[in-house]
Amino acid sequence: MAAIYSGIHRKLKSTKTPWEDKLKLAQFAWISHQCFLPNKEQVLLDWVCHTLVSCYNNKLELPDDVIEKLWIYLDNILHSRRLQSFFKDGKTITLRFSIAQVINEKLSVSYTQKTLRNIGTVLSCCSGILSMPPLSIVYTAKFELLVDLLSKLSWLACWQLSSEDAVSSQLFEVLILSFRQCLLIQRQQVNANRVFGQVTKHLLQPCLLLRHLLTASVWTHTDGVRIRQHLNKEIRNSIETLLTAGVFQPELLSSYSEELLAEKDPHTIKKRGLKNLLQPASTIQTRLKDASFCQPALHGKVVANSVPLLFKHFLESYNKAENHLLCFHMLTRLVGCLRISCLQGDLWNKQLSPSDWITELLAVEQLLNSVLSSGIYNVAADRIRHKEVQFHFYRQLAQMLVSHSQAAIPAWFRCLKVLISLNHLIVEPDLDDLIASAWIDAEVSELRTKKAQEALLAAVFHTYAKLRQFQKLFEEVLSVICRPAAEELRRPILPVGIRAKLCECLLDLPPNQILDIVSLILEKYQTFIIPDVRGDSDVALKLQSMSTLLHSVLFHMRSLDDSTPLPVVRRTQSLLETMQREVIQALFDLLKDCQAEETELELWTEKVGDSALLLACTWVAVDTLFHLNCRQYASPLAKTVFAVPDSTVDNWDFSAVLSGLDAPCWEKITKLLSCSCSGSRYCTEWLVLQTMKKMLMHVSSQTESLHQALQCAGAFILQSGRSSMNGEEPEPWDGNAGTITSFTYPTAHWHLVVSNLPVLAPYLSMNDTLYVAGVLLKILLANQTQAAPDDDDDDSLITVGKLSRDLLLGPLLPEMQVLHSSFLSHIVQHCASIVASQPVQQLSAEDIPWCEFDPSDRVASIGPSNEGPMFVCWTAMEKVAQNILSLVKGRFWVTLEEEHIKRLLDLLEIISALHLDSLFPLDHTRCFLLLFSLAVNTTANIACSGATLSLQFTTTCFHLLACLQTGRNANSSFKVFHASDVLEAVLTSMFVACKTIANVWVAGPWDRFLHGTQIFLERYLQVILERRQSVKLNLEKFMSFLATCKPCAASNKHSENWSPAADQILLVALTAQCHVLTLYLQQQQQRENRQASGILPILLEQAVLQTGAAIQLCIRNSTKDQPLPLAFIPCITTLLKADLSCAHSVGLVTGENVQRSPPKPSKCQQLSHSELYQSFYVQILRELDLANGNVQFLHSALQYITLFCSTPELYPAQPTSVAAFHSIRKLLAGPGVTVQVIQELEVQLTELMAQLVANCTTDDFYAMLRMVLEGLDVCNIWKQNHEEVLSAVTLVKVLLGCPLSGEKEKAFWLSSPQIITALVMQTKEASQDPVLIPTLIVPILETLAVLLRQGEGILSNPHHVALVFSILLTVPLDPRVYGNIFLGIHEVLFSILQCHPKVMLKAAASFLNSFHRLVISAMHEGRQKGDRGTTDEFEVVLKCVHLVERMYTYIAAKTKEFTMLSPFIVAQYVIELQKVTLHPAVKKHLTEGIYHILDLCLERDIKFLNVSLPVGVREVFKELYHDYTHYHKALKQGDEKYTA
Repeated sequence: MAAIYSGIHRKLKSTKTPWEDKLKLAQFAWISHQCFLPNKEQVLLDWVCHTLVSCYNNKLELPDDVIEKLWIYLDNILHSRRLQSFFKDGKTITLRFSIAQVINEKLSVSYTQKTLRNIGTVLSCCSGILSMPPLSIVYTAKFELLVDLLSKLSWLACWQLSSEDAVSSQLFEVLILSFRQCLLIQRQQVNANRVFGQVTKHLLQPCLLLRHLLTASVWTHTDGVRIRQHLNKEIRNSIETLLTAGVFQPELLSSYSEELLAEKDPHTIKKRGLKNLLQPASTIQTRLKDASFCQPALHGKVVANSVPLLFKHFLESYNKAENHLLCFHMLTRLVGCLRISCLQGDLWNKQLSPSDWITELLAVEQLLNSVLSSGIYNVAADRIRHKEVQFHFYRQLAQMLVSHSQAAIPAWFRCLKVLISLNHLIVEPDLDDLIASAWIDAEVSELRTKKAQEALLAAVFHTYAKLRQFQKLFEEVLSVICRPAAEELRRPILPVGIRAKLCECLLDLPPNQILDIVSLILEKYQTFIIPDVRGDSDVALKLQSMSTLLHSVLFHMRSLDDSTPLPVVRRTQSLLETMQREVIQALFDLLKDCQAEETELELWTEKVGDSALLLACTWVAVDTLFHLNCRQYASPLAKTVFAVPDSTVDNWDFSAVLSGLDAPCWEKITKLLSCSCSGSRYCTEWLVLQTMKKMLMHVSSQTESLHQALQCAGAFILQSGRSSMNGEEPEPWDGNAGTITSFTYPTAHWHLVVSNLPVLAPYLSMNDTLYVAGVLLKILLANQTQAAPDDDDDDSLITVGKLSRDLLLGPLLPEMQVLHSSFLSHIVQHCASIVASQPVQQLSAEDIPWCEFDPSDRVASIGPSNEGPMFVCWTAMEKVAQNILSLVKGRFWVTLEEEHIKRLLDLLEIISALHLDSLFPLDHTRCFLLLFSLAVNTTANIACSGATLSLQFTTTCFHLLACLQTGRNANSSFKVFHASDVLEAVLTSMFVACKTIANVWVAGPWDRFLHGTQIFLERYLQVILERRQSVKLNLEKFMSFLATCKPCAASNKHSENWSPAADQILLVALTAQCHVLTLYLQQQQQRENRQASGILPILLEQAVLQTGAAIQLCIRNSTKDQPLPLAFIPCITTLLKADLSCAHSVGLVTGENVQRSPPKPSKCQQLSHSELYQSFYVQILRELDLANGNVQFLHSALQYITLFCSTPELYPAQPTSVAAFHSIRKLLAGPGVTVQVIQELEVQLTELMAQLVANCTTDDFYAMLRMVLEGLDVCNIWKQNHEEVLSAVTLVKVLLGCPLSGEKEKAFWLSSPQIITALVMQTKEASQDPVLIPTLIVPILETLAVLLRQGEGILSNPHHVALVFSILLTVPLDPRVYGNIFLGIHEVLFSILQCHPKVMLKAAASFLNSFHRLVISAMHEGRQKGDRGTTDEFEVVLKCVHLVERMYTYIAAKTKEFTMLSPFIVAQYVIELQKVTLHPAVKKHLTEGIYHILDLCLERDIKFLNVSLPVGVREVFKELYHDYTHYHKALKQGDEKYTA
């Protein structure tokens, strides 16, 4: 055979052999072991490489398909296992350098032709070469070849990203390999200049373009997850590393210095000569300005995206104190590459589009932020040493930004903010233009831009506040306001965000500076505004802006008090007098001369009126505040004697709060401004309100004239805004009186009314009170139908909806009884307009004085009397009650359509928001009648509305009726009703409704309906018992009524008057009766009140017999082999409780003469329905297998089983306990029982298990343990029987929650080592399947933690506890259930640390390794991310980090065990900290925890860490230790100083 194949080499070299045969021979020779060829691998590799090189050198002409096959053959060789094993055996093989050149040339051709066709094999070959060090030497030995390859691949990647085709992951993977090799070889190069030249010449442009395209690309699903998430980021990081290592090497610092500082010292150039100067900065600048490497439209964006990156890495490489000037000069060079540095004059906005401006400004912002964070600009050093070269540069930049305003771009504001942070003098020469373009004249609408604008102005305010030059700032602001401009286009001067920032600064300013500002504004009024405002709309608008500003300044300054210096008080008083006399009075004088007959005011008149009244309100508020808080302040009004004004609803005299005008003048002014629906009307209302407050403060006793004046004032305020409240939804208001317009006035007016209701309400007439209540209800109903706005800053604005909702939910409305009753009257009227029901119509009758009563009248709290309006109301409600009952008995129902029900549900939602427990008797009874009538006198049109909506409506009615029974006046409804009549009416209406719902009901709404009905019946029966009036009569009558309601007999299944739904209603009523009687009887027996309980046992016995008979009949009528209805289980549970209570009561009575009486029968014999309970128990056990995770059914079933098992007389305990345990085990292993279901049933399972364990024998308990251990057998998980394992794990946890004693406790803990071993084995197996992590591993960890905690002092063998460490290191921290897994591992570790100290002594290393795994995970999840994820996910991370901090603290408390290991804990933490950038909230918790470990470290430990840690990690540790000594250690030593 060897002879046959020995001529292959000659055939490959022969020109006569066809190329197809040569390829086949070469392929066969490579894979065949029978082909013997000296140095075969090297020969074949040389042959294919030589052939390819010859083809590309034009020495050999071959068809394209042959060339492609040659590449494929080379690729197969490079990726073959034969070649890999060849290298593993230590053999050598070489590759020709020419093949690297061919590959580079092939990539270049592909880029030139703009195609990736036939390039995949070449890329694969390149990947094979680069991934094997013996072959990659063809690139690594020649740095130029490697740079050329990387350049070609980068250009190719740029083209593919620019094209519309899907991105190839193969190209990017080869690019990553090339970057890694290039970085490795680049570090080994000795000649820094050569590396710089190669990088800037061949790599700078393509790498920067590639980085920009990767950053700006919009990825699609066709691009692949690996490219989008991994390769993208890795390539960008590699580019940055490559540029840093190639362009900003430490060896190039001298070259940068000689070039950039040449202007500073030109003699250095003469000494060395230009020929020897590298000029790296100019090289970079030239390459950036060269627009030929990409499309012209893309060039500017690439440069703007690259310049901040280059400057950042320049700072990282060279930023030291002595190089700050060098860094600045590099900044100027890089800024010179941006387009904004080349444009001049008016050409700027023409040549740069808005998108270009955004890109350029973002670049400038990043550059300035780098300057600020690096600290290269020192104001003093720049001025003293460098002739302010940096200052002049930033000045030019600021001039450019201010002169070419881009107020629509957030980055423009941020750039100016950074410049102010550098030095406020940079922008101060252009401060007026800055204020004009960034504030006064800025058109800002987008939220992000608003935030940037607010941040800039906040920086301006805080800067000048710190410099104590706020007066200077306001001089510029006022000069801008007074500039001639088209003021109609100007937005409000103080939007809500800017006003908030201004007010923060005003609060911190000393009073004298505030007074300086006020003085400036008043001076502008007197010299510029008031003399020219008449007839000039432009000046009037300036007046409005200035008035708003003065209002904000005075409203948000700190108040004068008794500690204020007297000169400040006197100056304040003087300025306020000047303001009142020279400004406010002058403005009112202008208004007096205007004509009041005009229907529409001129613009200047309207603005003068708004400003005058706004300043008047401001003056009154400030004067009042100063007068109340400062005894040294003398108010001008204090000299006058207060008199009650003689005013009417239409005209008002404000002389009491603002002197200077008499009543006729005020009448003329108010009449003139009455047609304005803006700020002036609001200010007038505010002045009236202030007058009311002044009257209440200065008049000691209530007189008729005072009361009449207060009523007129309240009526005036409501009448002023009545017309505006009838329109559409008003706009939100920012709370500033100076910004009120006709669109926001209704909101401001309603805010004034609602916020001052305690003052207004006592003096409002009945009509006005009804009006306020009507507006309140109208707004609430309108807001229920509107979607909530999504605006982020909506919380800072005031809306009528928010005001009304806050009033409804707040504690104020119930305190105002008349308004509360009026509001209820409007609700009743709305219901009457929807429901054509006679009782509801009677409740809304207008001729009955429902709200006309004196709040101080005790009749309201006592009930009906024989005279007065109360008697009329109670008489009317008695008629309504009888009408409701007669309609029920007569079977008359009002049919409701779907639209009616929806509107009624809106009203019921408002009723539910009222404080129903605080209603007065009349309102309580009226509300009860309304809800009761809606519940029993109406029926839904099922064909139109469906059963769901109908059930929701009825359920809501009964829920509200139940809430009324908990109120303080729950007894008031019994004054118009007999209790039994109410109960009969409820059940009668429900039975009739069941006929229409029976065929269309839905399970969920029906169950909620039954629950709501039961709650109402129970609470109503509870009130009947607590009243202790006619209890026997009402309950016997109700029982007799229930006796007439029989479930449908088996022979009459199709009865028209009954249905299965009615069966459940009847059972609910009977169950409610038994439940209430049982509870009440038990409470009385606990109080040992046997005389009062004489009637109740008899009634309870009757109820038990009646309920049992009804349940038995319903069970007999149910379909065979079908599960029982869910409602039956709570019913029979309640019946058993009642039967047991009844039997106990009989035992109390018969137990008095125990010695004389014959032996009493057992409790089982006394129970009325023993057979029913036993058969039901058997049936429930059988139906547990059919539960399918129905939590509601399981909850009820487990409660019944627990109660049944607590009555041993009903069954033989021993076999039944084991059978019940087996059923529970089978249930937990059944379908649909998930971890969430088990968590919801954990309490019921524990109660049941405790009962079973208490009743069973020791042998039965052994049998139970055997079942558990069988479930924990590892064979179950091998057989994919995961449910059986989960069932056993749950049973172990439940058994741990049961009280064990004696032999049972001993048996359990003797089997605990076997349980721990089984749990460890199960965890190891489950960890291999990600699906089982949330379903099985989490419960196992929780069970282990409980087992270890309760095994403290019992688990004597440390080996059994140490077994747990083997799983803590292997359990995957799955992101899907990260919080649960983290908590489970932490709790296991904490249990070992806290409860098993002996184990800790032997396994401290294993413990720390397990805990360090949690620390690493928490740091990884808590790192700063661009996409932070949801708030819930971050909350989970914070909880985990808090657990880490707690563990650190507890470890530090175990000083003896961990003192030796504390430096290693710190070292592990610092090494991980150096790898990530933590979120501040995460870092805070982790830092606090590691500080406690540092407390354990001795001085030698700190020295050891400083010596042994790597260089980068050492810096992180030094910073950490510095913060520790500065903050934590100093605080600790201070605490210890005062500790005994």
